[in-house]
Amino acid sequence: MQIGIYEKAYEYFCDFPQDFDGATIVKDLYHIPGLDINAMLHDYQYLIFNAAANLYTKWYCDKLYAKQMEHLGKGEASWKRFSLLKITGLPFCLYAIFKRGLITKEQRRLFFHDYEILMN
Repeated sequence: MQIGIYEKAYEYFCDFPQDFDGATIVKDLYHIPGLDINAMLHDYQYLIFNAAANLYTKWYCDKLYAKQMEHLGKGEASWKRFSLLKITGLPFCLYAIFKRGLITKEQRRLFFHDYEILMN
């Protein structure tokens, strides 16, 4: 089930590559040449679930990002990125609301469904 979640994100960015900005702060944490799959999933959750448009879901999305990085062997950088994402929390949340509107109940439900799968 976890792989399926990553596959959905990958397929989305195959169709919309312009939406993927990768690992903004650190560009050298690739799992596949040219692709940081944790950044891919994180961007996907921000876009599809609008997770950044709410401080609560943004915190969980960013925490998941760090945990997945740690799980895939990028432990040292994972919590540094999490800390940097916390610093940008409120301004980025306001930006996400302006860009995509408020998070819906369905987006929140779908995000936490994937979150539960990925955290186990």
